[in-house]
Amino acid sequence: MITLQDTKIFIKNFKEHESLNKKLSKEIIDARKNNLFAMPNSNKNCWRSVYKYKCEEELLQPINLILAEYTNYYFKTNDMTCKILYWTNINGFGGGNLFHTHYRADCDLSGVYYVQGNDTGSIKFATHEQMYYMIPPHMPYAKMIEHEPKDGDILLFPSYLLHEVTVNTTAKKRITVGFNIKFDLQPTPK
Repeated sequence: MITLQDTKIFIKNFKEHESLNKKLSKEIIDARKNNLFAMPNSNKNCWRSVYKYKCEEELLQPINLILAEYTNYYFKTNDMTCKILYWTNINGFGGGNLFHTHYRADCDLSGVYYVQGNDTGSIKFATHEQMYYMIPPHMPYAKMIEHEPKDGDILLFPSYLLHEVTVNTTAKKRITVGFNIKFDLQPTPK
């Protein structure tokens, strides 16, 4: 048996999320109220912003935690340099994000941190074969992967992986921080 492709989605709940989410929520609400660094052409009932948080150092803790798990698994080291870009998503009632990838964002990994995710809809992942129902339903890996997030969940996955955020059917806003990571891999000396 050989493996053609190994696509793992790393999922963790950040233990100190209550303190972090309290700080992030305040900043996000202020940024939304003043429409700071809002991104145009967003999905329906979705507000996005590239506002840089004052509590950025604390936000990077869960991102670095899950990134270390990824690099330890695939590269056997967490001593790598990378660039992390993040943005805010607020999905109100009826808001979601259609299937997409971050392939064209010039990044290696993508992820999401849930500031407010309980009961606001799921995130789904799919390969092209699953997306277009090319795998017969009785075969392994025919179904898409779905995760019901909780506040403080952080997910990390390859940027080429198709994913969607289902429509929020509650009055509660889904608040997330999406991020992309680009590795700065230096050639190994000979």
